[in-house]
Amino acid sequence: MTLVYLWVYTLVLVFLWILFLVAKIHSYKFKNFSNHIEKTTKILLFFLITMSVIGYVLILFFSSDVNSWGEVKKSNFNEVNY
Repeated sequence: MTLVYLWVYTLVLVFLWILFLVAKIHSYKFKNFSNHIEKTTKILLFFLITMSVIGYVLILFFSSDVNSWGEVKKSNFNEVNY
C-alpha cells in the first residue's frame, strides 16, 4: 500500500511542479510589470521543495507496518492473579 501512496503523491507532485514551471516561465515573461513576481516565485520554489520532502517523509513514516515492530501477546483475561 505504501507504493500506491508514493505513486499517487508523486503524480500529484509532477502536476504541481509543471504548474510551477509554467508560472516561472510567465514570471520571466512579465517581470517588467511587477517587482514582486521574482520574489513570489522564489518563495513558491522554497515552499514546494519543503512540502515535497515533508510529504515523502510523512508517507514513509505513517505507512510503516505496525506489525513489524513486534506483536503484542494476548493474555488470558479470565485468570486473575492476586
